[in-house]
Amino acid sequence: MEQSAPILRVEGVSKRYGGVRALENASLFREKGFAAVGVAEAMRAAGMTHGGFYNHFGSKEALEAAACDAIFDRLVTLIAAIADFADKSERREAFEAYRRRYLSKKARDASAPNCPMVAFAGDMTRQSEAVRVAYGKGLAAYLDGFTRASGAERAEALRRFAVLAGALTLARSVAASDPELSDEILESALR
Repeated sequence: MEQSAPILRVEGVSKRYGGVRALENASLFREKGFAAVGVAEAMRAAGMTHGGFYNHFGSKEALEAAACDAIFDRLVTLIAAIADFADKSERREAFEAYRRRYLSKKARDASAPNCPMVAFAGDMTRQSEAVRVAYGKGLAAYLDGFTRASGAERAEALRRFAVLAGALTLARSVAASDPELSDEILESALR
């Protein structure tokens, strides 16, 4: 007898298998932004019907907040794994590799930025309270992990991350129109 996936309630969101499938397509939100993705499109991307949406989410805002949580969960897990290296030289090496991947041409040229801060920061003031809260919690958790992974004091770690996120944002903004400038921005941020 096959067991159904357990229900997990998170801030008004019921996530069974289908709800999780919908969240796995969170890149759609990173690529287009929250406002540009409708319920029908999000469900279609997850291989679900629009009608099934309310079996998993109470509202579009609940889906957006859950997607934001899911995106940050993956990122926080990654940076925490780097921070958890016991050997300082291994942690430094892993952190440097992370920085280089973060500012790579591959990351810059991706259709959707992997970093939710690059993808969503400019739109946060226009989002629902649920999305802003999810984003704020995710950002705080990420910055805690980034600080630990970097081995720097908090203020220095925040400055380093601001350089990374700013450089990736600027490099993406001119990648098509001025690739040389885009490359220069990425390279200078890695110094």
